[in-house]
Amino acid sequence: MSQKKETDVVLSQEEVSQLQHLLEHYHDIATQLHTTSDQHQAETVVNEINALSQPVQMALLKALSTEHNTDAADTLVAMNVLSQNKEVRKEARRCLIRLESAKVFPQWAPPLAPTPVAQANSAHPPRFWKGVVTQSREEGEVQLVLAWEQGYDYGDVRMMVFLLDFWKDGIKEAIIEIISKRQAERRIEDMRSKLVDLVVTSCTLAEGKRLLEEAYSVNQWRATTPHKEYRDRLPLINQLILQASDLGEDHALTFIRPELEDEKVVMNFLGAWSLGDYGLAYDLLAQQSNLREGLERDEWIELRRTWANEAHPARIELGFVRQSEHNKSTLWLPTPLLSGHPSSKQIEAGWSLELIETPLSGTVREMPLGTAVNKETGRHWFWTSYTLMRENEEWRIQAVTDEGAHIQGLSVTELQQRIQQYEEAVEMLVKEHEANIEEAMEHLFWRLTQLLHYYNALIAHLPLDYKVAVDAYTRALVIGNPELTMVYVERLATRFAERRGEMLRGLGATLTTLAYKYDTQFMQLRHKQILARAEATLRESIVAENSAMGHILLAELLIDQNRNDEAEAEMLLAKEALPNVEEEAAIEAGLGNIAMRRELMAKAITHYQRVTELSPHYAGSWFHLGFAHQLLGHFAEAEAAYQRAIIEEPYDVGSYSQLISIHMKERHFSKARESAEHGVRNNPDSADLHAVLASVLFEMGERRDAEREIAQAEQLNAELEIVKSVREYINRSSSSKR
Repeated sequence: MSQKKETDVVLSQEEVSQLQHLLEHYHDIATQLHTTSDQHQAETVVNEINALSQPVQMALLKALSTEHNTDAADTLVAMNVLSQNKEVRKEARRCLIRLESAKVFPQWAPPLAPTPVAQANSAHPPRFWKGVVTQSREEGEVQLVLAWEQGYDYGDVRMMVFLLDFWKDGIKEAIIEIISKRQAERRIEDMRSKLVDLVVTSCTLAEGKRLLEEAYSVNQWRATTPHKEYRDRLPLINQLILQASDLGEDHALTFIRPELEDEKVVMNFLGAWSLGDYGLAYDLLAQQSNLREGLERDEWIELRRTWANEAHPARIELGFVRQSEHNKSTLWLPTPLLSGHPSSKQIEAGWSLELIETPLSGTVREMPLGTAVNKETGRHWFWTSYTLMRENEEWRIQAVTDEGAHIQGLSVTELQQRIQQYEEAVEMLVKEHEANIEEAMEHLFWRLTQLLHYYNALIAHLPLDYKVAVDAYTRALVIGNPELTMVYVERLATRFAERRGEMLRGLGATLTTLAYKYDTQFMQLRHKQILARAEATLRESIVAENSAMGHILLAELLIDQNRNDEAEAEMLLAKEALPNVEEEAAIEAGLGNIAMRRELMAKAITHYQRVTELSPHYAGSWFHLGFAHQLLGHFAEAEAAYQRAIIEEPYDVGSYSQLISIHMKERHFSKARESAEHGVRNNPDSADLHAVLASVLFEMGERRDAEREIAQAEQLNAELEIVKSVREYINRSSSSKR
């Protein structure tokens, strides 16, 4: 039989009294520890405990491990470090770990004197062991791990893991724990293996401290709170990191992913700069870049934070980022810097950003001139080019050229020549890809975007030239950006009275589209404001010109807001305004939608039937007609309407789905399968239709084929509700039959 441990010895009555006394006064002991400034003073405070027998001390430790407060943890720290009894020190360490598992941490750090050589066999103070960090600084976030070896024979590791966000949240997460050295090595290895897309590299304590301090400065600037565990363990973090004396060397590493591609450097610079991560923006500049303005990193960052506090930059949108065409086309705008040698490149970017105009913009050298501004949202559009050079085998930005400002300085003749060149290039591009224009969309987009910068400059020279303004508006419509389109149509509506009604309708429609761009959880106020302005603008357009289209657009906006009575009144007014065939079809469709909302299916069918007569090749009208019939149980009529919708639009997934639903309801499985297979052939990338086909096949008993189809659906979009539903049904039905 094993010998009974000393810690299990029954205490005498006197020892019980000693234990009770200490438990009643350990808060006082912790308070005294907080006032100590050297090791001798701390030892004096715990002399009362050290004078007791080992059984009493062990009992005290166990009792303190159940007291979930920092005074108990501080007392355990003192006993772990200052006790003369090795077993007591070891038990104190175990009790500390128990408290830490309950999220109770010490606030006091012992003021230890340097450990003499003679004490080599006693408890060792922690010493920095290793640090690792993800080379992901360009993403605005890094994971940082700092570890200290400690304990007897340095067998334990205190590991601090931080998730640092340099955009908003600063010290986003913190985990601090004591584990074995083997566990620590396994954790770091797991980190390397799991983060397969990131490089995990070593860092010194000095570099870790720098990253931590920079993240905390984000908390201070953004008025956000560091993670709770960081706040709770701040005394320990101060002792081991922020106020540590032996930090090692800081090699000034940026921890940006090595070999970042040239275009990605520019994209990350713009993203960091617009999101307020000015530390990353600075690090992406070449060491001798004039954009650094001879400022130290902290000074450069502070200047831009001061600007951002007034300008409030937000919601950057990248239009294009691409290598410049210099030496390949006359369309390239020469810059003062040459980049013809292999160690440099010229990258141009079209981008936009919401911001407030402020005099401080003149103090920020890389701030370009906006060639177009949306007064409603504050969005500015820019065209800039960047000269990149190789520095330590990595691409870094040497200089920036404001192409938009350069264009503004061109004469009317020069602008007209450039516009003509671009127009011809766009026309040729469309002609070359006439059979499949989608192949050229990216090229066409950046050509048109650059073209609009020239139009912006020409409009500044010729503000009353109607044709220039209309041409710019039509090019913006092709790009399909409502926020940019609004800039041009608003100018037309306010400056040219001869087509005011038409342009106000265009502005109202554009505002409506833009409003729903912001129909999100975080942009509800803007959504409502723009929607209100859209309604006011459409009403103003009707006053300027009582057209059917004005009433239709207003009615559609009201329908979207479920204001059905008002919408119906507008549709009826549109009928009185002599609509053309296309407008009459839109009126009937709108009245049909209102009838559907009121659950007046027969009335809806009358309206939708009229739409199909006026616009027989519009698949949507046949779908709505089929759906109304389906709700009334007119399955033959619904089937015919869906079949016609599919003829007009073979890629309409909704018509296939509803048609298959009718076949399945009537238990016409062969028809359902035929329709589903036809839909999948026409829409091979539709997860919906693969899932529907899987359900049909499963009902027909063809389980192997059903499994193949649902697997294909999951490969396309496993998160789609119908895909998950069909998978669950197949699994449940299969298991119940086993």
